[in-house]
Amino acid sequence: MKKIIVAVLVIAAVLVGLFVGLNLNKTEEVKNNVYPLTVVIIELDREGDIVTCVDGADNFWEFYGVEDWQTGDYVSLLMDDNGTPETIYDDVITMTLYAGTFES
Repeated sequence: MKKIIVAVLVIAAVLVGLFVGLNLNKTEEVKNNVYPLTVVIIELDREGDIVTCVDGADNFWEFYGVEDWQTGDYVSLLMDDNGTPETIYDDVITMTLYAGTFES
């Protein structure tokens, strides 16, 4: 009876280790596909409901939802690289957060 209990515990420990290892790989995979980007709003198209932004490398980004945004607002974007870290031109904005306004 003790041998059966020990065998079941060993099998359970192996399975738990296997699932934890798989979860760690998935977590790391997600971390590699997501990155933050801060941009400044340069144009609001209220008819089309489109916000146009520019980042520090002069790349333009757009998202829907003009609502309370203002030209000059800084926006922190959560970006997904779509599995292609070599290029940004297919990256997707997954979240937008107000990051402030800087006056000069």
